[in-house]
Amino acid sequence: MSTYSDLRQETFKGIDTLATAFESLTRDWKLSSDFTGDILTPLQGSNWRGDAAERAAASITKTRNELDAAFEEASAIGKTLRDAHTELAAARADLDAALKRAVDNSLTVDADGVNISWPAPTSESDKHDPTYTTTYKALAESVGQDIAKAVARAKAADTAAAAALGGATGKSKTAFQPSTGPEEQGKKAADLLKLAGNLSDAQLDELNKTLKANANNPQFTTAFYQGLGPDGFLKYYGQLAVASADQGGRRPQAVADLQANLGMALATATDSHNFPHLSDEWEAGLRRAGATRTEILPRGDRVSGSVQPYGYQILANILRTGTYDAHFLNPVAEHVTQLSEMPGFFTSTPWLHSDLDRMKLLGYAQGPQAGGFNPMNGVLDALAHNPPAATQFFHDRATSYNLDGSVKAIGQDNTYLKALTVGGDRSPLQDISKGNDYLASGHAESPELIALGHALEAATTGRAPDASPDTPLSPHTPEQAAVMKDVVDRFGSGDGPKLLRKGADLADLAPSLGHLTAAYMGDVQGAMSPHDHSLTTYGSKADLDPGNTAKLLAALGRNPDAFGAVAQAQQAYTTARIQDVMLHRDTYGAEFDQAVRNAAHSGGEVGGILTAGRTAGLVDEMKGEADAYNKAVDQNGMWGKAVWAMTGGRLLGDLPGIGKGMSLPANYFIDQLTSGYHVDPNTADPATAADVAGFNGLGSAAKKAVENVAQGTGLNPQQIEVLSTAAADAARDGATGGAGLVTRAVNG
Repeated sequence: MSTYSDLRQETFKGIDTLATAFESLTRDWKLSSDFTGDILTPLQGSNWRGDAAERAAASITKTRNELDAAFEEASAIGKTLRDAHTELAAARADLDAALKRAVDNSLTVDADGVNISWPAPTSESDKHDPTYTTTYKALAESVGQDIAKAVARAKAADTAAAAALGGATGKSKTAFQPSTGPEEQGKKAADLLKLAGNLSDAQLDELNKTLKANANNPQFTTAFYQGLGPDGFLKYYGQLAVASADQGGRRPQAVADLQANLGMALATATDSHNFPHLSDEWEAGLRRAGATRTEILPRGDRVSGSVQPYGYQILANILRTGTYDAHFLNPVAEHVTQLSEMPGFFTSTPWLHSDLDRMKLLGYAQGPQAGGFNPMNGVLDALAHNPPAATQFFHDRATSYNLDGSVKAIGQDNTYLKALTVGGDRSPLQDISKGNDYLASGHAESPELIALGHALEAATTGRAPDASPDTPLSPHTPEQAAVMKDVVDRFGSGDGPKLLRKGADLADLAPSLGHLTAAYMGDVQGAMSPHDHSLTTYGSKADLDPGNTAKLLAALGRNPDAFGAVAQAQQAYTTARIQDVMLHRDTYGAEFDQAVRNAAHSGGEVGGILTAGRTAGLVDEMKGEADAYNKAVDQNGMWGKAVWAMTGGRLLGDLPGIGKGMSLPANYFIDQLTSGYHVDPNTADPATAADVAGFNGLGSAAKKAVENVAQGTGLNPQQIEVLSTAAADAARDGATGGAGLVTRAVNG
């Protein structure tokens, strides 16, 4: 089952028939019992003695063992065939759904299932609709991804079935194969973890080695977690970690390795695209265990008032490792979020110092006494590392859960962004605070806010925050763009902007909001220049509200990290727009000069708002933060280069007649443009210096963009000077308008 064509044509009836035959064979199996009752038992009850009797008994026992092995082999084959049929049929259903979606939207899929085309526009409105192609392209890419996933699911099932059949039958041609495959190894590994605190160093090393070697094997991992049960897995690991807390040597690192290995194995076992995988019932049991106290602290040696942790507090750090399927991760994330909205659910326990010292499996990486008892931190971290799940979490209709994790209602309004960004003592991102009693801190904690920011970055950009800086941004999907709009509306209105100010409840969110604003610079400039329909977006449009966008930009201008990312992206996008106009001079004709001014003006407006926000922040602080802003501009260069790559940079080499100025390395080129944002820390009035530097930087960047791309276009030096000066003036005019908006309304 290796190709799209195979999956498209096959019905899998043959596998179903064969699986049924083996199931019938094992269900009616009587050979072993008949042999034991008719031969072995009478023989053992007889008085036959001597060498011949012993040889006969050995031969008969061997025969019975062969019959038992035959039963195991037949059972394994039957199970493998049944599981393969179930998974392959599901893959075919996924493919059929994708193809129906293509037909419903007038898309055409080629014979290989790779190339997907859409109809050419016929009506005048479609011909002049700038979103016609991008909308169909995004739809075609989505359908293509669904087709690829269906084929990959079939391939995985095929490969897994082949491996399982090989393990079940073995290589011997003269004897049956008793069960010694991945499932049996998974069960043995589960038996090791059940030893919990009694696990020796050697056994812990063996368990880690086995888990690491089989972390990507769904047969092993599924059998492992089935053998433990959802509540047992949390209990045994917790007891092992507590018992190991005071041990030295290699033990602490071995337990840390076990936590990571458990996460990798859990991700594989719960991936609904794997074959086999844990059932929905098992996952429901994990949610039930997550909301239940788990007995990991030894009885009889604890001071009164100490209690056991919740299962989710144990699970949270395990979720930090592994690539999880949204089918598993999101119900857990939703349930934990809903529990965290209940005041003090995870943070009202008066933990004792002695308990904290032993529960090193809980809390942040630097240790439990630094906090981390709210599992929201680990859950948000897991979402950040799994962008598709993060997008679904913040976008899709929500499921409401009962206290025990069972489903209460489906299709509910998604209010998770609103719930997680509440300020004050109602925040579900609170954690324990240090003191005689470790109780809720009364406000959102920095690590939780950073984790939330990372999850929002993943949800809106499709890229994990810790991905390599060279990882390209993918075109925004409609779902990602919708989450971005929600974020801008939340932090560009109401109490949102004030919550992001330095020292405010959600200030630690600002850097991440700067990153995702940078990633949506086309939408941001489009919101600030709604009448300029030439501004392009990267994928689906976010339809940002102009007023909310302006307020968010001004708020981000107050934060050095956020300012650096947005400034880099704004310069890159504006430069790309100017480049695009310059390279298509003939298209604009007599309106060429105005087109250059328009491109510079829209970027200037964004830069003006951003700069005004920075100035307001410096004025509020009444002290120089120039070094922080300069450093942030330099460190966030990746956002300028990423935006450049998805806008102007893609044109390089595609068109003739580009001057040598545009062949400069992108790193140098972007750094050159954004250095204009630097503030001289020795200036007596840093607020004024920041304001002047921002405006001058915007103008000089626009001028430099025209000068670089104009080389080799046939324009003489005088024309280049006039045109570049006009672009600089337009950028400064836009900046003046944007700054005025901040003065009049945003911060008014």
